Amino acid sequence: MRIAYILPSLRNQGPIVVVKNITDYLVKWGHEPEIFYLDETSSKMTFKCPTRHIRMRTPIDFDRYDVIHSHCLRPDIYVYRWRKRICNAKTVSTLHQDTYRSFCYQYNCVMSYLFTQYWSHIQSKFNGVISISNQLKNLYCNKIKSPITTIYNGCFTHIDDSADIQIVDNLKQIKSKYKLLGTYAYITRRKGLGQIIQALSYMKNYAFVIIGEGPDIANLKQKAQNLCVHDRVLFFPYQKNPCNYLPYFDVYVMPSYSEGFGMAMVEAALAGKAIVCSDISSFHEIFNENEVRFFTLDNTDSLQQAIHSAYINREKLGKAAYIKANNEFTAQKMAENHKKYYDNLLYNSNK
Repeated sequence: MRIAYILPSLRNQGPIVVVKNITDYLVKWGHEPEIFYLDETSSKMTFKCPTRHIRMRTPIDFDRYDVIHSHCLRPDIYVYRWRKRICNAKTVSTLHQDTYRSFCYQYNCVMSYLFTQYWSHIQSKFNGVISISNQLKNLYCNKIKSPITTIYNGCFTHIDDSADIQIVDNLKQIKSKYKLLGTYAYITRRKGLGQIIQALSYMKNYAFVIIGEGPDIANLKQKAQNLCVHDRVLFFPYQKNPCNYLPYFDVYVMPSYSEGFGMAMVEAALAGKAIVCSDISSFHEIFNENEVRFFTLDNTDSLQQAIHSAYINREKLGKAAYIKANNEFTAQKMAENHKKYYDNLLYNSNK
């Protein structure tokens, strides 16, 4: 089977990591995936299949492939733009997020509504859409006219020897004084990290580590200064393999206001970490109350209780979360489910 993946870039971010994990297994199983990406970036992920930079105004040889699978808005627009040149290949898009809520954090509600209507219209022209959760599927099934199928994301946690020694030393130093909360992400308001900083002002025995870059970093630093907890909030830049720093966290936190799946949380689970996460439906779809600790959004008392409970029960919770993630959310299982989806799409089209 030949599959063309259309991506915004090769940057180390959620949707691109998903495609890398899928294609690694497809290559292993004898299939022929290829990656096409729109933006050149200074840092790129390495794939086991061919990769090629393309431009929005230039079509590829679409019908050389059995399946064209695009991820994110501009790649979807690219496929939609050239749809009349696609005669035989089947087109697939992936719904990675609650589009409306995600755009709300970047624009106003009116713009978010218009963007969501536009993107849903584009995805309605695909042969199929993959949703990364049932919650998203149910939310968008009336907006997107194409058949929507849920396939959960999957990953693996690979701890190697590429960790930054200076970061490790800093983590060890602060961990010797405090119980350590940690997270890594592309830092936006949607990630809700300010809630953890707010809670720190009441939790004198805890420190918080944030690994990553993004537009909300300056606001978080200012918040930490205003609350006089800046000495207990550590910011580290983007790391190629942030899993390397999971062993130093006592509790992994994911306080998002909106999230399509929660890949980093699953990575933490596969590392056996205790997890505290916001009480949103997409997280409840992944884990239950025996596997993680949930808290009510923007409720500092609830967040404090969840953190304290997770720390006290960190070994038990880490084991339970690992078992769930290892059974249901591995990269191999995700790749197997995508292959089955492609097979069914092609089989049904040939009937």
